[in-house]
Amino acid sequence: MRRFINCIAHNSSDGNLLLGEDKAALFDCGMAFCAGETIQRVRDALQGRPLDFIFLTHTHYDHIGSLPFFKQEWPEARVVTSAAGAAVLLKDTPRRVIRELSAVAAKERNVELDLSYSDDAFQADVIVKEGDALPLGGLTVEVLETPGHTRDSLCFFIPELELLILNETPGVLMPDGTIYPCYLTGFHDTVRSIEKCRAKNAQTLSLPHRGLATKEEAGGFFGKALAANITCRDFVLSLNGLSEEEILETFFRRYASDVLMTYQPKEAFLANARATIACTFAEMPRL
Repeated sequence: MRRFINCIAHNSSDGNLLLGEDKAALFDCGMAFCAGETIQRVRDALQGRPLDFIFLTHTHYDHIGSLPFFKQEWPEARVVTSAAGAAVLLKDTPRRVIRELSAVAAKERNVELDLSYSDDAFQADVIVKEGDALPLGGLTVEVLETPGHTRDSLCFFIPELELLILNETPGVLMPDGTIYPCYLTGFHDTVRSIEKCRAKNAQTLSLPHRGLATKEEAGGFFGKALAANITCRDFVLSLNGLSEEEILETFFRRYASDVLMTYQPKEAFLANARATIACTFAEMPRL
């Protein structure tokens, strides 16, 4: 599927390019520490064409940390996100967290990272909502609102290719075939989003941090994702009665595999774990 090209430079990062007849769109631009390699891969795939859009599946640093560097390379590229995502991009705290976690990720990999960019690079040019469709020329990008991982999470369906580009709301497929659950803002929202995605009956899936799934990986993905999220919810609820730190430590031992920790710094994992634990008990209060 050469109209959809994997430009991911590291398994902790993201970025896939869709080539329409008239327009080219990148879905997420990935981590700041590998921005140079990601940009080179996108440039090679474009073969002299401009980059017209950067669609954001959500506003986490591992998906948009390199946005300032992409805007330097392609200043005319229009950033596409939801209204909720656009609001996040303008806030000082998310911008600071993106910068801090980008620095941590670079340090862990012994990469020198220039963080002298302007935070003004983090802003939306196009705001989309459920059901919107953007033409690229022979290809159409249809928008699905899929909260659960974040409130601003979006998936994108390309009907001409029967391709569904996913964010992390259903979970992240790990190399061993297991799915790491990633609901941070709502378990119930996650279940609804999984069912919405499954209803598209897409023949091909693009998975976060991976790109196109194999037929074996795609087969039964949503059923496995639903089961993984239910298991996570039930596991957290089983820890009722422990202190917050005990719950966090137990969650870490259960889910922080060596492979998973190559995807993100420990600080990011713990921040996400706290969010998962908090929203689980908020939706299903502790006794």
